[in-house]
Amino acid sequence: MNRLNERAFAILSVQLDKSARKDPASQVQRDIVKKRLRKLLTQSGDRLTESELRHHICDIFPDFSPRVLQQAAKANRPPGLLSKLKWVTLFGIGGAGFLMFVNLPYPMIRRPVANTAPILLLPSFMSMDYHYRQAIARVEQADQLTNRSTSQADFELGAEKVRQAQTHL
Repeated sequence: MNRLNERAFAILSVQLDKSARKDPASQVQRDIVKKRLRKLLTQSGDRLTESELRHHICDIFPDFSPRVLQQAAKANRPPGLLSKLKWVTLFGIGGAGFLMFVNLPYPMIRRPVANTAPILLLPSFMSMDYHYRQAIARVEQADQLTNRSTSQADFELGAEKVRQAQTHL
């Protein structure tokens, strides 16, 4: 792990270019600080903190912006658990969105997927199988209630089971 990463170096470099005046002495000072920072890019060890960045820059540029130092120190931190969690979440949502898109009931989408990677259509096949089984079960219940009815309530319950079967179809 390098002590200074490229992003923090870029932030500091832009501010150094702004802070340096046009006279040759100021340009040399800027080059000295950039050389220090480039050396930190290649050194391995713990990441630089804001106070360490201030130590490397403010001895030559005492009026260097503390806000830029804070930004560079923040950019220099290693990615934390939250960053990794963000990427895992985005990857998961993207995968779920892709599966939803692939399982849309449009032939222009489903046929090429069915020819190349039919395993991606497994969620829609499972859904169709579930609804088919539920419809069959409800129709059988309605058939038993109407064929072996003992009262008007059995006919009404059979009609309800038929309506439930229609919703599954």
